[in-house]
Amino acid sequence: MSAANATTHDVALAFEDGVTRFVRCREGQTVMDAAYRSKINIPVDCSDGACGTCKSFLESGEFEMDDYVEDALAPDEEAAGYVLTCSMRPKTDLVVQIPTTSAVAKTSAGKFTATVAGIERLSSTTMSLALDCADRPKLVFLPGQYVNIAVPGTDQTRSYSFSSGPDDEQLTFLIKLSPGGVMSDWVENHAAVGDSVPFTGPHGSFFLRESEAPLLLLAGGTGLAPILAILRRLRASGSTRPTHLIYGATTDDDVVGLETLASLESALDAFTWVHTVADEGTSAERQGYVTAHAEAVHLHDGDAAVYLCGPPPMVDAVRSDFAERGFEPSGFYYEKFALAAKPDSEQDAAQDLEAAEPERGAAVPSVEQVEQVEQGEPAAERATARADLLDPEPTDEDDLIVADDARGMLGRDVFGATTIEPLVAAAPSAPERPAAPGVVSAGGYEIGQQHPSIQVSDAIFDARRALELGALELTVGRITSRQIAGYRLLAESTVPYVDVENERFTDAAGYTESNAAFHDHLFTLTGNEHLLHAYQDLGVKGHMEETLRRATWCDPRCAQDHLDIVDAVESGDRDEARRLISEHAERSKATTRRAMDTQLAAKRPRFVTPGRFADHVVVITGAGQGIGEITARRIHAEGGLVVLADRADPVKEVAADLAEDRSAGVGDAIAVLADLETWEGAVAVVTAALEQFGRIDVAVHTVGGTIWAKPYDQYPPEDIQAEIQRSLWPTLWSCRAVAPHMIERGRGTIVNVSSVATRGVHRVPYAAAKGGVNAITSALALELAPHGIRVTATAPGGTDAPERRTPRGPGPASDQEQEWYQGIVDQTVDSSLMKRYGTLDEQAAAIAFLASPEASYITGSVLPVAGGDLG
Repeated sequence: MSAANATTHDVALAFEDGVTRFVRCREGQTVMDAAYRSKINIPVDCSDGACGTCKSFLESGEFEMDDYVEDALAPDEEAAGYVLTCSMRPKTDLVVQIPTTSAVAKTSAGKFTATVAGIERLSSTTMSLALDCADRPKLVFLPGQYVNIAVPGTDQTRSYSFSSGPDDEQLTFLIKLSPGGVMSDWVENHAAVGDSVPFTGPHGSFFLRESEAPLLLLAGGTGLAPILAILRRLRASGSTRPTHLIYGATTDDDVVGLETLASLESALDAFTWVHTVADEGTSAERQGYVTAHAEAVHLHDGDAAVYLCGPPPMVDAVRSDFAERGFEPSGFYYEKFALAAKPDSEQDAAQDLEAAEPERGAAVPSVEQVEQVEQGEPAAERATARADLLDPEPTDEDDLIVADDARGMLGRDVFGATTIEPLVAAAPSAPERPAAPGVVSAGGYEIGQQHPSIQVSDAIFDARRALELGALELTVGRITSRQIAGYRLLAESTVPYVDVENERFTDAAGYTESNAAFHDHLFTLTGNEHLLHAYQDLGVKGHMEETLRRATWCDPRCAQDHLDIVDAVESGDRDEARRLISEHAERSKATTRRAMDTQLAAKRPRFVTPGRFADHVVVITGAGQGIGEITARRIHAEGGLVVLADRADPVKEVAADLAEDRSAGVGDAIAVLADLETWEGAVAVVTAALEQFGRIDVAVHTVGGTIWAKPYDQYPPEDIQAEIQRSLWPTLWSCRAVAPHMIERGRGTIVNVSSVATRGVHRVPYAAAKGGVNAITSALALELAPHGIRVTATAPGGTDAPERRTPRGPGPASDQEQEWYQGIVDQTVDSSLMKRYGTLDEQAAAIAFLASPEASYITGSVLPVAGGDLG
C-alpha cells in the first residue's frame, strides 16, 4: 500500500470476468485518466461527470469527487458506494469494481478528422453542422449511431448522432443551442468552413435492425437526427417496410427538418409522418405530446419495431404509456440523453429536458451495470487464455493478476464471488416484464431495447440476427489476420460439442459456453462495446443455458456454420457472410425452440382435468420442487390461481414459469419465500395470498421430508429436533395460519401430506413428525367440519423425483450411512404390493383429487399413495 504522504496511489480495477488490473494514479489524477494512460479502456464517454457511463462501485479506499451532474450519479447511488471514475481522485489506495469485462476494456473506437463543410441555422434553437471526412471510406456506421466530437478550442467532447445516412458522403448533425454550452458557443459564434474537427466513433447500439417488420419511429427535439439517418438508409436501400414517424417538439421554434421529411416521404412509398408541438399556442396542425398521437394501428398487431429517441421525460412517458395501453411491439429500441451542464434549478432542468437536451453528453451506460451475462466465468487458465486471445501482446504497463478464484488480489480474497448489483432500480413505470438492462436513471442517458418474452415470440431470435448483421457491416473487410485467427479459434472450439452424424449435443453446456464466446467476439471486433452489450442484453446465453442444459437434439450444421462464417469474413465476402449468419440464426432458433418444447412437455402434468380448479385460490407449500411443484403445476393447469410457497429461490422460477403460460384455461401464479418452520413464515404466506387474490379456497401443505437415514439409537438430540422441526411444524403452523380465514368464510379445504414412513425403518424422528401430521389431520377435521371446512391428507410412499435443487441435508457419506439408506429403499419397495416407487404425477393426482370439489364428502381421512403399502 502507498504511504500516507506518497504522491501516487495504487488502484485495483476489478472487471466482471474476474480479471484484476492495477494502475498507479498520481495525486490529483482521476482514476479514468490513470486507466487510459495504462491502456485500460474502462467505460467512458463524456469524461466530465455528465453521463454516468463510467459508473462503478467502490470496494474500499478514500477519494474526492469533482463536480458532476446528478443524472449521472444520484444521491442514493453515491450513498450506496457508487462512483464516477472520470471524476474521482484517489486520496488512498482504491479497489474499484468496473462494470464491464477486461476483454471489452481492450476495445477502442476509430479516430477521425473532418473539416467543416457547412453551418446552417435551422431555427432559433437549432443548427445543422456538416462535415467532410478525409477518411470517409474507413468510417462505417449504422443508421442511428453517434460520434464523440472534440469541440475546437476546448478540451471538451460532445456526442451527436448522425443525421446523414451511412451511404451519404457528407456527415451531418443537428445541434441544439444551449446558453453557455461549449458546442453551442463554437457552432454559433466561432465555427467556419474549413475548420478541423476531430471525432471518435461510431458509438452506440441504437441503430436500425435489418428486418421486414413495420416501423414506428418516435423523435423528440434533436432526437430527430438518428431517425433521419434511419430514414435515409431506408431510402438508399429501396425499402418497402411500412414506416410511420411521430416527431415531437416543445415549441414551434424547436421544429426543424419538415422539408427534409416531406422529401423523404415522396421517395419512400410506405412512409408516413406527422409532427406535433407541446405548446398550446402552436401553429402546427397537431398539438400535444407524441404519446397522444401513437395509436394501436401503428403497432401492426405487435409486429412493428419501435425506435424512439428523445429527452428522458419523453422516453419514459412513451414507455409508460405503452405499458399502460398494453402495446408490446416485437422490438422496442430507445435512446435518451441528459444535460451536459447542470441547470440552475430543478425547474430549469425539467424545461430543458422537455425541450430536448441542448448538448448530449456522450453517455451510453455499460449494460453490465446490472447483473449480466458471463456468470460462472472460467477460472485462471481460461480467463488468461481469453485475455491473450483478445489482446495477444499486452504492454509492459499492464499489471494483470488473475487469482485462482478469479476474485482475489495479492493472495487475498477482496472481491466477493457475486455479480455487481444493479446501480438503480427499474423505473416503476416500466412494463410488467423486467426492463431491458441498460437503465441508468429516470433522467440519465440511456440506450436500451425491449422484446417480448422468448416463450411467446421469436423477436429475440430476430433481434440477435439483426445485431449480428449490423456487427458484420462494421467489420467485414476491416479486421486483421490476427483477429481472424482468434475468431477461427473460437469457432473451432464449438465443434467437439456437436455429434453431426447423430444430430445431437455431446455436451450442451460446453456448446453453450463456447458458442457464446464465438458470437461475442464478432461484436468485440467492432471496437464498439455498446454493440456487445446490446447483444448480451438479449440474454441469448442465459436462455441457452436454461433451455439446452437437458437438450439432446441440435441442428447438425450449428458448429460448421461458425467455421463457414469465419471463412466468409476472412475472404471479405459480405453477401456470403450475411447469408450464413441469417441461416445460422434460423438453425439456432429451431434448436432452441425444439429444446423448449421438449422441456415444456416434460414439465406438463401427465394427468389433467381441465377447469377443475377454475377460479379457486390454492396455496401450495413446498412448491419449489418435488411433490409440491408437480402439484402446483397440475392445479395451475386445471385453472387454479396458485400461491407457491417455499424457503428457497427455485420456487420463484416455478411461479414465473407458470405465470408465463397464457394457455386457455390455466390460472395465475405467484411465489412467496418463507420459512415455514416458523409461525411468522406461515402467516406471511397466508397474508401474501390474501393480498393478491383476496381469499384462500384450498391449502395444500407438502413441506417435510427425511433428512437423515439411520437407526434411532444413532440420532443425536439435535438431529431429532431438526427432523421434527422440518416435518411437523410447517404443517402445524400452516394449518393454524389459514384456519381463521376459512372459518370466517365458512368454507375451505386443507390437504396435508404425511407419509407411510410412520411404519418404516431408520427414520423414527421423521415417522414421529408424520404421525403428528396424521393426528393434525384427523383432529382438525373434527374441529373444522362444523364450519364447512374439510381436512384430509395423503400418505406418499417411495417416490421417484429429480435430484433436489435444495437438499434437505447431507447425503450418505460413509459406507455405513449408505447401508442404512439402502435399508429404507429396500423396505419401501418390499412394503409396496406393486414393488416399485411411485411417480410425482401419481402423488399429485391424489392430492388434487382430495383438494377438489370432487372429494366434497371426504374429510378426516389419510389416503395412502404407496402402491398398496398402508403404512
